[in-house]
Amino acid sequence: MKHLIFGLAAALSLAATADTAYPVDPAVRAENLKKVEAFREKAYWKDAPFAVAAVEATSGIKRTPALFPEDGDFTGPVRALMAKDEYEGASFVLFGFKDVDQVMVNVQVPGLEADVKVVKVWYQQGSAWGSFFSDPIRRIETPELMLHDDDLIHVDYANKENFVRCDYSKDKTAYRWVSFGGQAVDHSYEGGIKNEWIHDAPTLKPFKVRKDEFKQLIVTFHAAANAQPGLRKGTIALSVAGKKVCDVPCEVKVLPFALPLPAVFRDTNRPFMATPYGGIRSYGPKDEAIARNMVRHNVRHCLLPGINATNAKQAFEFCKRTGLDTEYLFTALPGCGLTTSYPAQETDKNYGTYLTRRDEVSNAMAAIREVFGPNAKAYSYGIDEGSAWTVRAERSTWKDVIHANGGRTVVATGWHPFILFNLDYANVPRHPRHAKKANADAFHAGNPDGLIGWYADPHSGPENPDYTRRIYGWQTWRNNYDCSCQYIMYRDNWNDFWVPAEAFLRGLMLVYPQDGDLLDTIEWEGVREAMDDVRYGTLLKRLAEKARLSKNVDTVYAGRAALTWVAQVDCEHSALDYLRCEMVRRILDLQDRLAKEK
Repeated sequence: MKHLIFGLAAALSLAATADTAYPVDPAVRAENLKKVEAFREKAYWKDAPFAVAAVEATSGIKRTPALFPEDGDFTGPVRALMAKDEYEGASFVLFGFKDVDQVMVNVQVPGLEADVKVVKVWYQQGSAWGSFFSDPIRRIETPELMLHDDDLIHVDYANKENFVRCDYSKDKTAYRWVSFGGQAVDHSYEGGIKNEWIHDAPTLKPFKVRKDEFKQLIVTFHAAANAQPGLRKGTIALSVAGKKVCDVPCEVKVLPFALPLPAVFRDTNRPFMATPYGGIRSYGPKDEAIARNMVRHNVRHCLLPGINATNAKQAFEFCKRTGLDTEYLFTALPGCGLTTSYPAQETDKNYGTYLTRRDEVSNAMAAIREVFGPNAKAYSYGIDEGSAWTVRAERSTWKDVIHANGGRTVVATGWHPFILFNLDYANVPRHPRHAKKANADAFHAGNPDGLIGWYADPHSGPENPDYTRRIYGWQTWRNNYDCSCQYIMYRDNWNDFWVPAEAFLRGLMLVYPQDGDLLDTIEWEGVREAMDDVRYGTLLKRLAEKARLSKNVDTVYAGRAALTWVAQVDCEHSALDYLRCEMVRRILDLQDRLAKEK
């Protein structure tokens, strides 16, 4: 009760105030100021009330208000490198020489769209940044949310408490305490928080920079599909209360190519997919912005709501409108995790359900073929995390109910080498490190048309965008997996310290829900960059395969060298931006060589 009373009192007090000051040790403040001042004479910001440093957008460095950015460039421009029609983030941090209110950012780079967001540092469980396991005793400051409105979340840094603004109605807004422990209050605390109460601003709103604290911002650039390649020079104008205080130089290089959709490493004609649990919950207008957000982050597949004769047309139009894939329809068919004999007998306990599912699947497949076309691949979900014996017992139903009607199955299960060979999509709970590549290879040897993905190692939750980028991109791709299957995109839970369903886990939030849309996070940026890495790799492999067929020996050698490099480079430890740049260098070289031969 004491915790509840404190939380309610604090919520009321914070309703009219902003974040409290971050607790930076005086010695650290002095040292950080000394380091920043060393750049002043050469810096474009020397007369501004804050310093500016360009930093990596998806770095493994946990940027807190007290951490000096050792990787920061205090005198050079904010830079980005991008293909046509790509979304790419660039980042910078501000360091206040005094408290400054009403800071605003205006990005002007010719021919590019730009969206600016503040990275919010709030408190998460003690295992945050690197783990998804529960450790509710400790509270650690964690950069995560990307917000247009910095005031959507208030953080009491003195007491390590988070509060989220809820718009109950047009005339009623209040901040809710969202960092209470499970031992303190019931999860139904005042009825919970509804997604429709959460509203970030559509564009960046003025924010505050505090004295001797660092604050990170991320600019997401987008180049049109027909953008002219070349270096674009622009400015990031910083103003205070409407008065410009400095121009941050900005350089964005648009490459002379567009990226293909990602393909698997072993076959550049087969799709590579991110297939997260959750995402859209219906095919209605409320979920359209969510679906478009997913597509902007290269997530064109997810575990879908069911498709049947009633909603097939609506589902198809929804997918086409938003950009979701219309060929691979995961969980579109009714769940068919039934254990029966083969053929099914009337004495089987699940016989009645078996007959019902057979009719449902038959009708759903007929509707999918008619609306989505004959190439659509619709999947049913089996018994979740079944044992080897469970998976074997499901086969009879899959044969007669799913496969006999042209459907497919997806199931989350352990690695059972002698029973997984005929699964259409095996989702196994293991990290896609190189040591597990042999498992993926074995699966494909027996089931060349099947998909193998991974989940649970880790679940979604670690906020580190570099880690997210590595495991969902290069590691999954290079080790011959077809998919990643994050559990879960989001839950309706803003409190990382209360997870009643699975007490040993954190909230598992890859993104956060708001009214009809998603709130982006830095780990979500990591997912997008992961998939972009695979898109660059796909283009490189396709060009290299063409080069190998050239009549010019130098071109052949360049193609072979590229294929050897992409197969051998250490993707588990190499800097990911290095890998990206090396792929770009080789792509441009092969493009040039092949163009000269036409």
